[in-house]
Amino acid sequence: MWRWLREDVTDHYCHPTAEDLIRRVAAFEAGVNANPCAVADRLWVKDHLDPEEEKLRFSK
Repeated sequence: MWRWLREDVTDHYCHPTAEDLIRRVAAFEAGVNANPCAVADRLWVKDHLDPEEEKLRFSK
């Protein structure tokens, strides 16, 4: 969850005030809570590897 929050809220962006950061984190939290299936999909642990995906990940 932390990485997801960082990607959506704080990566490559400096919030002008602490209140702005708190507001954006609250909006992220509300969005996550409104769509639990997205959370499950995003945080699903892989139990097998896709050979095609692995080729792309470690191509020479």
